[in-house]
Amino acid sequence: MNKPILVPTDLTDVALKAIRQAEIIAKKAGTSVALLHVLNDKSPSLIEVEDQLTRAAAEVKEATGKECEILIKEGSIYEIIPQASCDHGYDLMVIGTHGVHGIRQHFLGADILKLVNKVCIPALVVQKHSPLIENFRLMVMPVSSHTDFKKEINAALLFTGLYNTEIHLYSIYKPGYEWPEQLLKNIEEATKTFESNGIRMKRVKEDQSVFSQGYAKQTIMYASSVRADMISIMSAHTEDYHYFASADKEMLMLNEHFLPVLCA
Repeated sequence: MNKPILVPTDLTDVALKAIRQAEIIAKKAGTSVALLHVLNDKSPSLIEVEDQLTRAAAEVKEATGKECEILIKEGSIYEIIPQASCDHGYDLMVIGTHGVHGIRQHFLGADILKLVNKVCIPALVVQKHSPLIENFRLMVMPVSSHTDFKKEINAALLFTGLYNTEIHLYSIYKPGYEWPEQLLKNIEEATKTFESNGIRMKRVKEDQSVFSQGYAKQTIMYASSVRADMISIMSAHTEDYHYFASADKEMLMLNEHFLPVLCA
């Protein structure tokens, strides 16, 4: 990770948590942070926005030792943030979510899922009460049959390269359900990639113990039981294998243990 980290901010406490986490990662990587605010009808005056961002940027510079870029755009968050992630040279986006409650135009549960589906880079989603992680030592990666699963593998490599993160490649066996061929291919590709890069990896296969429509709850339970520092997911679901349907993904992003979630 050698490019700046993009942090969209709505100037709330949740966004401040994202900025603090981005600072920690940027300092470890020796890179910088860029702050982006999208003006809307809930924003303060432009002068106040500029003032708040200038003060925030100064704090980031003090923490990282690097200049912090400020970006102020006007429009829809669903257009401006993805555009910024694609138009500029960033390796990672760190963003806060307000959960299922909050003011519209802030990043709520469904909003954050809709947003990260559009960005061009991996996005680390944090909640207001998420712990600030200094060392991402363990990542739980639930497998999926997504044809772009390689993107999630590459997103994980950003952290394994910095922190020597251990990966738990996780799956749940549901009686009577046959795994798709693409899922098996993704498991094989992930295993080969991590092993060839010397990454510590554990293959975890659990029988279904939580009988719900999706698999998010049991995944969160496992991540908590091993004291994982983060969970990684593909933000978009596949049509043939709904391991992570939208409701499941939202449950993961808003998990009750406040674990950061890396979305590809």
